[in-house]
Amino acid sequence: MDSAEFIIKKSIKDQPIGETENLTWFICDIGIFAIFKSNINIPDIKIFSEALCLALDLSKEEKEVYLIDGKKIILFYS
Repeated sequence: MDSAEFIIKKSIKDQPIGETENLTWFICDIGIFAIFKSNINIPDIKIFSEALCLALDLSKEEKEVYLIDGKKIILFYS
């Protein structure tokens, strides 16, 4: 497990900063991440649109996708 995965796993226990149709959003020490509510693939444009519903403009952030404990997670960071 790399350090990003460790930080994400630790932060999943915290209160989410919000929920949208397809994602539950969290903040962590290295950025913002979202847990997919289902296993369906969602286009990036839909993910960015849902982030904007929470006043999160993540369009210029780097992103990485993880599978942690069977959950698909997308991490945004600078």
